[in-house]
Amino acid sequence: MYTKNKLKDLIYIQENKPCNEQTVKGLFRSIVEPILENNSQGVVLCRLEEKSKNDFNGILKRLEYSNAKLYDFSNNPISDKIENVLKARVWDKTEFIYILAERFGAVLIFDYEESEIKNFAHFYLMHNSKNLSEAFDVISANATVDLKKYQEEFHPDRRDNDILNCSIRKIVESLNETNQEILISELEKENIQDNLNLSSHSEFISKKSNYVAHEIRNQLSICNLYSSIIQKQLSKIKFDNEDTANSVTNALEYIQKSLKISGNLLLDIKSLKNNDIKEYDVKNLIETAIELARAYANGKDIKIKSAITETVGVLVDENKFLTVLINLIKNSVESIEKKGEIIIKMQVEAENVKIIISNNGSPISKDVQARIFEEGFTTKTSGAGLGLFICKKTLEEQFSQLKLIKSDEVSTEFEITVLRGER
Repeated sequence: MYTKNKLKDLIYIQENKPCNEQTVKGLFRSIVEPILENNSQGVVLCRLEEKSKNDFNGILKRLEYSNAKLYDFSNNPISDKIENVLKARVWDKTEFIYILAERFGAVLIFDYEESEIKNFAHFYLMHNSKNLSEAFDVISANATVDLKKYQEEFHPDRRDNDILNCSIRKIVESLNETNQEILISELEKENIQDNLNLSSHSEFISKKSNYVAHEIRNQLSICNLYSSIIQKQLSKIKFDNEDTANSVTNALEYIQKSLKISGNLLLDIKSLKNNDIKEYDVKNLIETAIELARAYANGKDIKIKSAITETVGVLVDENKFLTVLINLIKNSVESIEKKGEIIIKMQVEAENVKIIISNNGSPISKDVQARIFEEGFTTKTSGAGLGLFICKKTLEEQFSQLKLIKSDEVSTEFEITVLRGER
């Protein structure tokens, strides 16, 4: 049994420059995400301090429900479901994540305590290489269970990947320098702010937004994982008739589509300019939006239908455009008390395509019509007044427009004007 922390020896043998906390988080995720995304068989060995457990709570939960076997070497296990397999406390504050899967192996060892700089860690990083066995032997020797079987079952590519690992560490250095430059830039911005209270408040909102987006992405990943599990199980179930089977399959596809849209939209919080404008068939976009929004009409006698029959290309960001359409359909559903109809039509012009969403619900009063696109304006007791404001801004980012054409006792019509494609 080892009596010293030999993982620290590996850290210093590799002689990497210390990296900051954001870089460590990125490295951790880059190692774990491949086996989660591919739902691979494998084994994960980890040891984390309390702070790191909180930072990686979402991804650790996903590991619990993945096909990879998880062993925890922390002083306090990350979950009641996982047994603590540490034989003796020999690692001080050193943390690690070690993965073996078919044709993939990686290890990240990091230690904040050893760094002279706050929130920086010395680290050791290795991907597919025979040198992975060095860290595995140290960890295995301090485990209360036999781990050697995993080394034999899930051995990675044993070729020497010196060039690969050198390249990865160069990327890490570059990312680390970029993170530091961003940090310095943010500090400089703070120093030139005249109103420190406003600066502090803006920083708090920014950090909170990124944190919330991060946690939502984790939860969406969990939902996506479970939907994949359900999809696999569906193939084993024999339904009474084909219509029921198709209905369940389609519902699952809509869930997965919504999860994908939601995940992509969260990138907006991190970037002001991240439109992915391409040409799409407007008929397919409308049909997809109707199917995704149909759930809002559940329990109501409301027909939602498309009057679009021809194929016309439009230039949009698919995910953002769909969210606008879904929002407008949702608003239409909410305007109809019991029974009604929502129809989506199209007018094709030389350079533009106009999409009209109409409903026969309660009309919007004249005084409200003039303010519906204002930020924060709402007539709902529980609304934030952001729905139509964001819809309008989202379309403008894609060189499109949104306006209210009319709202009376007969119908309410919203019009989207979007650039026409070449098809």
